[in-house]
Amino acid sequence: MSNKQSPYSRSGRYEKKRRGTKMLTWLVGAGSVFMLLLIGLLVFGGEDQKGQAQDTESQEVTKEDQGQNEDSQAEADENTDKNDKDEKDKSGEDTEEESNKQQVSIEKFEELKPIEDEKGLKIEKSDDPNVERVITKDWPVIPTEMETNGEHGITYQSGTQDYNELKQAIRSAVGLSEDNIIYWDVSNRGHPQKAKATVSDKNKTGYLRVHIDWIDGQGYKPVRLEVLKNKNG
Repeated sequence: MSNKQSPYSRSGRYEKKRRGTKMLTWLVGAGSVFMLLLIGLLVFGGEDQKGQAQDTESQEVTKEDQGQNEDSQAEADENTDKNDKDEKDKSGEDTEEESNKQQVSIEKFEELKPIEDEKGLKIEKSDDPNVERVITKDWPVIPTEMETNGEHGITYQSGTQDYNELKQAIRSAVGLSEDNIIYWDVSNRGHPQKAKATVSDKNKTGYLRVHIDWIDGQGYKPVRLEVLKNKNG
């Protein structure tokens, strides 16, 4: 009988079983390492993605906040510009209104409009910087009720007959009634029989200066009307 081992012998079957067990052990070990690598990849990869997502979300929130801040700043700048514009407009309106009060023309006085068509009327400019227009015409004399005897001197005392007639002549030149006139100044014009008066209506639409002369034996006569830019000029 030969001593050569047969693959079907007991020793052959043992060797084959040993190799199979060794191969199985190796496969199990390799599989365990692979599983560990896979789990690690999933865990750490997920955290990285989560961190990236959080970073992206944080960036988006930051951009949104920045956009809101820019919008708020733009709105604030717009409101500031609007307020500045409103203040400038208001200041311009106030200045224009004050200018209109000081720089008037004859058209501002309804009572003076009819005289523009009167014969012999003259409306001229003046060299006086405070006088916008000079109006001259042949105003009628306001008859006096006083006995003067040719030696009359104007009396500027309130309540006297002389002063009342002087004011009547002033009103006739500017076309204002007694209840709608302010006498800013009534004074001597460098001669005892010559006077001047600065007046306005009670709304202070504008200022007028009237020159009045005394005509012996007749009364007071307006001789010149000036449209002023300022009552104190």
